[in-house]
Amino acid sequence: MTSSKVSILTTVYNRDKYLAACIESVLASTYQDWELIMVDDRSNDNSIAIAKSYEQKDARIKVYVNQTNLGDYPNRNKAASYAKGTYLKYLDADDVIYP
Repeated sequence: MTSSKVSILTTVYNRDKYLAACIESVLASTYQDWELIMVDDRSNDNSIAIAKSYEQKDARIKVYVNQTNLGDYPNRNKAASYAKGTYLKYLDADDVIYP
């Protein structure tokens, strides 16, 4: 399997209100050589279910769930550890990427 040029890293903690729009913005991007890595930090809302529903639809999307809550920056480091791309792009779960 070849590496994607850009690894988009999205850390998630209780962002179910925003997560679908975030993921949809990545899917709608004109740049398509990416992998989207989402790492959930033990959310107690519907974030995991939303993320996994997109993972089932697109093989470039990978969802990981931490065993314990790591906190913001350790979770970002965890997400980076899964990256296979040449470049890293952090995309917060309540943000969108422009086309």
